[in-house]
Amino acid sequence: MLQPTHRQLCKVYNNAMTLSTNELITEADRCVACGLCLPHCPTYRKTGSEADSPRGRIQLMRAVAQEVLPNNVRFKEHVDLCLSCRSCELACPNSVNYGALADATRALFIQKKSIWISLAKPFIRHRFLSRALTWPIWLLQRCKLSNILERLIPAAKMLPTIDKPTTWKTFYPAIASKKGAVSLFLGCTSSALDSPTLKASIYVLNQLGYDVHIPAQQTCCGSIARQMGNADEAEKLVTLNQFSFDEAMPLLTVASGCGAGINDYLPQHHVQDISAFLLSCDWENVTIKPLNERIHVQDPCTLRNVQKSHQAVYSLLKKIPQADIQPLAGNSQCCGGAGAYVLTQSDMANNLRKDKLDAIQASNVATLATSNIGCGLHIAKGLREQHSSVMVLHPIQIIAGQMGYSGTI
Repeated sequence: MLQPTHRQLCKVYNNAMTLSTNELITEADRCVACGLCLPHCPTYRKTGSEADSPRGRIQLMRAVAQEVLPNNVRFKEHVDLCLSCRSCELACPNSVNYGALADATRALFIQKKSIWISLAKPFIRHRFLSRALTWPIWLLQRCKLSNILERLIPAAKMLPTIDKPTTWKTFYPAIASKKGAVSLFLGCTSSALDSPTLKASIYVLNQLGYDVHIPAQQTCCGSIARQMGNADEAEKLVTLNQFSFDEAMPLLTVASGCGAGINDYLPQHHVQDISAFLLSCDWENVTIKPLNERIHVQDPCTLRNVQKSHQAVYSLLKKIPQADIQPLAGNSQCCGGAGAYVLTQSDMANNLRKDKLDAIQASNVATLATSNIGCGLHIAKGLREQHSSVMVLHPIQIIAGQMGYSGTI
């Protein structure tokens, strides 16, 4: 009997894409509590608590849904500590859809309130507001006054040095002989804080013969809203994106966290991580300069466990002559940079990040490639605090540089 997909398990429930209480119970019943997920769960490995393991959380979810246990603070704490890394899904012999269970539980029982998330909502949904917000940040950084912002908003310490805010065109034509057309998902955070990766992506795609379409009405993928239990907002964002993109074109993402969310809720849009798509392209007439350096790769959980495209990053970077491409030790463990998790669960996020920083130091890493902006920002902040000179880059930035990309498109 075929197992239902994550999308098939989701439906419109009170205008929110989530499971009903009965569907949650039915899916939770499929967990046989075998325990194969335990060694793959980052929070269980840190706390050793059954309630912080996938099977333990599933039992709690079912008990609360059945009103056997109360929906109290302790229950919320155990669910909130989950990163939704979904490593457990790969280990589960019964293919339990833990991601759907976590999304539904947060929507039905745990609607988290955050003044910062509430204030950020309009900027997340509307890119022109997000762009307007980045102008003062850019100016403060240019004037060496970013410490003012960090005093007012401690979370601003996560911010990288950003480029001048970009006004995105809706169409970037192929430079080489046209091979096809794609849509590019900007994302709210990537668009505001990581325009170099998006520009590098457009450059590489154009060089390979692909027209790049950037629909003006696209919005946030909705992952942060789902993480906060705000299913209504997540549904609105999913709907906006559904009507923004042409289903006939591949939809490419540069942040695997966005890609995982869109893949779950808009599978008909042929969502691909950009590295995976680029592997299918014709590179025969492309010149890539040699790079006699070692590059370590950090595998984001969303790329490894949801999109299952992490190996494409290694294959893509190996196209660079003389480059030595190596995985970062401990790649199967989450770094803690799971969206809003770094703000809501900072102790666990920093605990998990310490393992990554230790691995970076032990391997004498000079350049770290990661395909998710959440991972990149979180790890880079830890490196700055250590006064480390390690460069954290998206793999597309690296290969674009070897193809002659100068920073402008």
